Amino acid sequence: MIESEPLSIHFFIPAQDPLGRQEVRGKLRFLPELVELHWRLKGNVFLGGEGEVQTIGLPYGQIESVELVKRWWRVRQIVLRVDDPTLVAAIPGVDMGKMVLEIDDKSRADAPKLGSLIDFRRSIFLLDEQTKRLTAMRE
Repeated sequence: MIESEPLSIHFFIPAQDPLGRQEVRGKLRFLPELVELHWRLKGNVFLGGEGEVQTIGLPYGQIESVELVKRWWRVRQIVLRVDDPTLVAAIPGVDMGKMVLEIDDKSRADAPKLGSLIDFRRSIFLLDEQTKRLTAMRE
């Protein structure tokens, strides 16, 4: 499966506080080299508007695991675990590198493609790293 355009998944992280001030909206873009995580705080009455969009680049080697959670035969959540929790520490609702992302309605059709795509990209990354180590040992 060769795709010319990167896969994009829109998501949200529900607010953890009772007033709903820390709801996160965002988009995951699965590029050939890395995963771009674009996120911002959803605007509300208390904040006075939407927050600025922030971008985090996650190399495939930093992604520890991806779990697709299904309810009623559809993928509803992505549980994404990152090796280095400091990369995603600024995002509200993220606990020690574990992100539970609720998939937005407009991205539900693309969500089942994620498991195989990330496994494929991560295997390419691990193979490249192993090749680098072997060439370093030969020299």
